[in-house]
Amino acid sequence: MTQEYWVVGGSYRDVNFKDLQEGQGELYGPYPSYTEALQTWQERNARSRSQATQRYSVVVTAAPVWR
Repeated sequence: MTQEYWVVGGSYRDVNFKDLQEGQGELYGPYPSYTEALQTWQERNARSRSQATQRYSVVVTAAPVWR
């Protein structure tokens, strides 16, 4: 399995960033490379820079464990 990269985040209830506001979660991807996901992350962060309760992260799918 190849890795996939996602940008996740949105508007949170407060600056502790533990709970998203209902209906305000965002998901972008999958992207085949970290570089492509990073570009979206940078765009989302630039657009929400003045919003103290918005945050985005790049996450990667886990590779399967074969035994």
